[in-house]
Amino acid sequence: MDCTFNCLLCVSMIGVVYPIIPSAPAYILSLVFLALYTGFDYFGWFFYTAQGILVVLMLVIDFLTSYYGITKIGGSKAAVWGSVVGLLLGPLLIPLPLFNLLIGAFIGAIVGELIAGGRNLKKLSQIGLGSLLGFIGGVIGKFVLIFVGMILVAAALIW
Repeated sequence: MDCTFNCLLCVSMIGVVYPIIPSAPAYILSLVFLALYTGFDYFGWFFYTAQGILVVLMLVIDFLTSYYGITKIGGSKAAVWGSVVGLLLGPLLIPLPLFNLLIGAFIGAIVGELIAGGRNLKKLSQIGLGSLLGFIGGVIGKFVLIFVGMILVAAALIW
């Protein structure tokens, strides 16, 4: 059971970078296996509440960083959706690990903005850059939240 917790935790960390793997559900599942292993009553209400808040924040950060990164620069909702599609298709179509995500988000945001009617090359490149910055901000934010969650796990197991 301990191995299952560690494996699912690793999957959730991989999911932070690769959006095809849902990091928040994998993290929740790892906590469920940990609670099954130790007993649900081992952890108190504060632990479960704090972990639930962290998971909700992971989901919110994932959306808001991409949305804010693109719309702050002046991109449309189509650019946001293009970025999401680019993040999902990048790993499948571009054979450069990790760079495929960045290139996919950049190109996806530009294509989405082109579909929405954007034609200014400078503006398109700024929107692509905003998509990259939003993705990187989301990755950093989710890593921090998972790290905080693991500190809570360690503290609960020690005390």
